[in-house]
Amino acid sequence: MQEYIFYLPYFKSAGKTVAVTNENGENVGQLKRMHKNMWTKSIDFLTRDGLPVLDSISWFPIFSCGLKVHLQVQWEGRTVLIDHVKKHRWVIKENGKTVGDLLGKGIIKNEGQQEIRWGNNVYMLSSHEAVEEACIFNQKREKVAEFKTDLFHFKEGKHSIRVIEELPVPIFIASYYITTFIMPYI
Repeated sequence: MQEYIFYLPYFKSAGKTVAVTNENGENVGQLKRMHKNMWTKSIDFLTRDGLPVLDSISWFPIFSCGLKVHLQVQWEGRTVLIDHVKKHRWVIKENGKTVGDLLGKGIIKNEGQQEIRWGNNVYMLSSHEAVEEACIFNQKREKVAEFKTDLFHFKEGKHSIRVIEELPVPIFIASYYITTFIMPYI
C-alpha cells in the first residue's frame, strides 16, 4: 500500500498549487485550480469564501455558467486538464484528447458522490457520512484507495490517500478536491 500526502488550501477558491508527495516527502505531482478570467475568479471567491451567504448565487443559471472551475494536474511528466463542462461533469483531457471524465451526483445513477472514468476503467468515489472518510472502489466494488484526514493537522488542510495498486492517484485527488470544494456550491 502506497500513501500520498497533500494539503488542500484553506480558502476554497484559492488558485494555490496543491503539491502531492509520497511517503518519503518527494514531490510526485501537483494540481492547480484555474479560472477562465478574473471575473470568474472574483465571483468564485465571493460565493465560496468571501461572503458564504452568497453561495446560493451559484444556483442561479446566469451565474452557474460563469462559475466553472477547471483543474490542471501534473504528474510523471504528464499534464492533464480537467475541464468543467457543465453542472456535475468534468472532462479529462491530455494533449487535447479526451481520456476520461468525472461525473458527479445527479448525473450518475450509481451510489456515491462521483464516478471517475479513466481510460477503460471506471471508479467510484464514495464517502461515508458516519466517519470522515472517502474511498474509491473499482468496477468490482473492491476498495482500491482511501482518503484520510489527519484530524490533528486538520487546520492545515492535511490529507492523504492510500492506494492498493498503481492507479492514477492525481486524478483521484482532483476528484476528491472537486467533490469537497466545488460540487457543494454548484
